[in-house]
Amino acid sequence: MELKMETCWWASLGKKDLLELAYILSKNAIVLWDSYNFPEEFKDKLKEVKSLPDVALLEIAVGLNNKNENLNKDRINELYTLFVTPVLQIRDRNLKLPYVVKSAFLSVFQILKGMQFDWDQSQAMQCFSSSVTRSLDAIKISNIMTLDEISVLAQKYILLNG
Repeated sequence: MELKMETCWWASLGKKDLLELAYILSKNAIVLWDSYNFPEEFKDKLKEVKSLPDVALLEIAVGLNNKNENLNKDRINELYTLFVTPVLQIRDRNLKLPYVVKSAFLSVFQILKGMQFDWDQSQAMQCFSSSVTRSLDAIKISNIMTLDEISVLAQKYILLNG
């Protein structure tokens, strides 16, 4: 199955499938964040933030594996709150990062943000879609995966999209 290159081919997926796709792609993109060698001036400030995306992805995986029945909403809210300061630093350009590293980090944030909008499906879907876009940008630009590898990874969702 070939990866469709149309913009936002995933937009017609259901909420659960879009969340799963966002999670899978973020999990693959986050290696860019994990492997980035932060400048010395930021290492102390980011000590607690460095592992934050991996911790968040683990918590998201628990929710996905439990089909959201046992989703720890307090923990999701806590993680979302921990992301806010570094996201603001990135957006205000106080924390300058390469685009792919920033996109990988923000892809996880967008998932958490979407999970905050559990009561508003369209807002949640917009956040999950943004996560997919950010992850795909990071993955494609950095060449950590080929289009064929992305296609294999996303095959289930491409087929659901028709």
